[in-house]
Amino acid sequence: MSLWHIAWSYLWNRKLTTVMTVLSVALGVALISAVLTLREETQKRFEEEAQAFDLVVGAKGNALQLVLSTVYFLDSPVGNVARADIEKIAKLEDVDAVFPIGMGDTYKGYRIVGTVRELMDFKWGERRPYALAEGRYWEKPFEAVIGAGVAQDTGLKVGSTFTGMHGFVQGGGAEDHAEKPYKVVGVIALSGTPNDRAIFCDIQSVWDVHEHGAENGEPEAHPSDEVTAALVRLATPAQRPVLRKKINSEYNVTAAVPVLEIQKLYDQFLGMAKAVLLAIGYLVVVISSLSILIGLYMAILQRRRDLAIMRALGATRGEIFGAVLIEAFWVTLLGLVAGWALGALTCKLLGLYLATKLGFHIAAVSLSADLITAYSAVLLMGMIAGILPAWQAYRTDIARDLAEP
Repeated sequence: MSLWHIAWSYLWNRKLTTVMTVLSVALGVALISAVLTLREETQKRFEEEAQAFDLVVGAKGNALQLVLSTVYFLDSPVGNVARADIEKIAKLEDVDAVFPIGMGDTYKGYRIVGTVRELMDFKWGERRPYALAEGRYWEKPFEAVIGAGVAQDTGLKVGSTFTGMHGFVQGGGAEDHAEKPYKVVGVIALSGTPNDRAIFCDIQSVWDVHEHGAENGEPEAHPSDEVTAALVRLATPAQRPVLRKKINSEYNVTAAVPVLEIQKLYDQFLGMAKAVLLAIGYLVVVISSLSILIGLYMAILQRRRDLAIMRALGATRGEIFGAVLIEAFWVTLLGLVAGWALGALTCKLLGLYLATKLGFHIAAVSLSADLITAYSAVLLMGMIAGILPAWQAYRTDIARDLAEP
């Protein structure tokens, strides 16, 4: 019988202890797996979307808020900017395309985004983030194209009509634009991007909804004089810092580079959260290692006579030492496998939540370099935890232990 088989048999002679130790290792591994996977996947998804456009131009204010509200539809817009300024920026050298954005209304919590028809034809490499699954694009105001997530959640489909609510917070005081309903003419294919959670229409629709005549002596409002923001594509990404500086200094707007703002968000805020959660995960693994040490040590004390018989039958001290280390290896390996499965389940559940809230689809746990390093560290800690019990077994006194009843 091999040492591996002997070690495996000894483990399952004390099933409860083994299962509890494996579970404690698995919890630490699952936390580490989930933290590393979610951090890497969400950062990848955020940066993928941020790379699509070179600049976002909006009202003076917080650059991160501007990016989150315009690219990801997560925050409230900073304000409005003069349409004339956007048109001037579109004529700058090295500017390839400018897509104005108008926002102000929602439907069941989903943003109604007014823009130009050209944005729907936008391609980024091989990706077409606005490709249709069915229907067509709008041809006139108050025709709308909805994201796949909107269609799934609200039940809207091609031919359905709906009305927007003013503002970005749903509540009893919100104004319903019932007199100007939208008609769904197309559904965007599921893309795993924020577009899944948005409703797109001609920007003229947004201006028309908010057009008001003069009231109480106030001057007549002209919403078409302003836009919420603009997405900008440059001839080359290398011009991002140059154009950002020029636009910020010469126009009454804020120009932000989306990918830089997202990187700062991760470095300044989410990086600390990752470090804390990883520390907790490794602490759980350290405690699990202590459980392995204590469990094996107690097991050695309980089966000293068995070890003495093995020695008497010809097993060497090295083989006894190795058998105990193999037990530590089995426990740690089982904990790693169970932790990987539990981490994958956690990522799956959180991925469903993030798909609903952010439109991001998170992959299952994948063996990245960081994760392989973490798993190796866990395995090493488990093996180190087995050294003391293995040494205790190595020092077995055959005569004394055989003499004990």
